[in-house]
Amino acid sequence: MRITSIPATFKPSGGIVTQPTAEAVEPPPAAPTATDDLYAAWQNMTAKDSANTPVAQLLTLLGIRLIEVDPEGLEDDTIGSFIGKVGEGIVVVPRTMPQADREPIVRRFLDQIGTEYKVLKEGDPKGRMFREARLKIECFEWCTEDHDEPQFADDIIHAGQPAELELTGERVPLLHSRLGVDPFSPDSVQRKPHVVLDDEQSMYFLPPVQALEFADEMTAFADEVRVQARRAAGRTEDAKPAVPVAEPGHYPWCNTAACTTHPWGDGTDRTYTEHFGPDFNMPIPEGMDVQHDEMVRMTLGASEEFGGRPEISFNCGGNGVLLDEDGADQAIANLEAALSALRAMRAQMVQGKQA
Repeated sequence: MRITSIPATFKPSGGIVTQPTAEAVEPPPAAPTATDDLYAAWQNMTAKDSANTPVAQLLTLLGIRLIEVDPEGLEDDTIGSFIGKVGEGIVVVPRTMPQADREPIVRRFLDQIGTEYKVLKEGDPKGRMFREARLKIECFEWCTEDHDEPQFADDIIHAGQPAELELTGERVPLLHSRLGVDPFSPDSVQRKPHVVLDDEQSMYFLPPVQALEFADEMTAFADEVRVQARRAAGRTEDAKPAVPVAEPGHYPWCNTAACTTHPWGDGTDRTYTEHFGPDFNMPIPEGMDVQHDEMVRMTLGASEEFGGRPEISFNCGGNGVLLDEDGADQAIANLEAALSALRAMRAQMVQGKQA
């Protein structure tokens, strides 16, 4: 990855520390016996007087403390809060908010307070309440976005070169896909590298495993299109792709020569079958010794003795494990992550040492 220094903006989940502002005005709290008098003085002020009185003076008059915090100090979707009453209250606002936005919030709180304790909160309907600041973000080598100009945090995304599927001869777009990362998205899938699919009507954000499953479905769809095209062309002899045909008592994926039948051992003539299908044993790097010569070995099978449910035997030189559908999905995700890490390390191998 390359590191790019870009202008951006804050939002509540941004977690950015800005330059400290001047210390907030913190007048001493009024004596409890003076609360009613302070409130009466506040209520007797004319609208013109209160509008012309600086916020700092109003806070001092009413015995209210103003505290400015980093965005992390506020609850989600909250841009200001108040707790207390006249004479002993606290207003909290983010120090990164522009002054022009901060003052109206404080004044709105003051308009609502009284002699009884209250808890007040204010949210931002636009979702953007912080000023622009300098921010360093990680950028991916495949990213084609321009991060050199000022941007709101919500607008910052990483996008790769798109792949496009168009109707042949018509230039009609059907489907687009690209790599993407939205570092400030509330969706955890979009905050990590994923595949974005766009069908000209909606966008879909697929994590790596789901994207691979979709690619398999696209391959199956392409096979069906080929079958239809061959039929349309009158090529009936090769209109259907080769589809495995299961022998009686076996699965379509069975290697029937490897499948074995055993007696139940209950004194009857009943038998059960162990089914064995595709097998892959990852080659071992030269010079490496692995127990049982199995670095990563996967075999599809099913045993009628234990219900006949297809499972994947997953071995790595030691004790193996049988994976169901969920376990297989997790293993795929882990292997994808390992492969991504290996690719990243391979890319770093060509980086020269700094002088």
